[in-house]
Amino acid sequence: MLRKVIIYALAVALTVATVSYSVLGQAKTRVDTVRARGKLICGVSGSTPGFSFPDPVSGRMVGFDADFCWAVAAFLDVPDVEFANLTSASRIPAVISGSVDVVFRTTTQTISRDDQVDFGPVTFFDGQRLLVRTSSNISGLDDLNGARICVATGTTSERNITDQLRQRNFRFQLVTFAEAKQGFDGMAAGRCDVFTTDASQLTAFRSTAPTPADFKIVGREFSDEPLAPMFPQDDSKWAKVVDYTVWGMILAEELGINQAVARDAAQVADLSSKDPNVKNLLELKGGAIQRVVRLVGNYGEVYDRYFGPRQKTAIARAGTRNDLAKRGGAMTSRPFRN
Repeated sequence: MLRKVIIYALAVALTVATVSYSVLGQAKTRVDTVRARGKLICGVSGSTPGFSFPDPVSGRMVGFDADFCWAVAAFLDVPDVEFANLTSASRIPAVISGSVDVVFRTTTQTISRDDQVDFGPVTFFDGQRLLVRTSSNISGLDDLNGARICVATGTTSERNITDQLRQRNFRFQLVTFAEAKQGFDGMAAGRCDVFTTDASQLTAFRSTAPTPADFKIVGREFSDEPLAPMFPQDDSKWAKVVDYTVWGMILAEELGINQAVARDAAQVADLSSKDPNVKNLLELKGGAIQRVVRLVGNYGEVYDRYFGPRQKTAIARAGTRNDLAKRGGAMTSRPFRN
């Protein structure tokens, strides 16, 4: 009898120990960490016109990438965002170390980077081109033999231009900088003959020149640059937050749910009663996407806010991959349904 009691007691103790270990061993996800902290720490450039830059009046960080940071915070119902300005070289180490929760920083998704961090959906499709002075005779890659080239170090832009010119057996000199803005300033100051990076950034930096007409973008795109958010690996719960924030903003545009609609309870109720897709989008996850669209708008609104035809940094969207898939582009969502 005593032997049975001892065996039973040991079994109970082992079960309790196993359960306790399992509970204690469950690592907190970044969702838990961000909600407990009460703010999202989001990595950005902080110096790229159109994408992330200080508002000249308020000093507040604004831009296409910055709005996506606020969108992720709204999805989680977290009231604040702390922006971390990162260089091209420091962005991946910041993600790996966990010092930032997510990075929206004109980052191209590549296979080698994907070995180090996880990526979310593409927010902007881009391609690399060249920026020169209007008086320059350079019209494309084939004119770069012997050229001095300004470029940000540690970027796909640096590798792409090097590959292109070595393939042509050209002589060239790379003048490297920690930041793309420094590369543009270097070219404007005459330190090089051409500045190269993603076409969207060339457009943005050109718009900041005292006389934008002094510069022109030349040549065809010679790379594929799908820009996407990145975050620490192996946290599927956090990945879903980033993924469905982006997808939800795209779907909101597809369904015609803009900021004004999302803020109008009567319109929301009317549209939700007529279309189950609208109802699911705005109600699932505790109304996460409705909070997002109320705060920053749908994908098209964010795009137009910084790259629309009325902006200095205007970048045409129609006829490009940045348009909605239903209009011939590549921007598409995943279904929002139970």
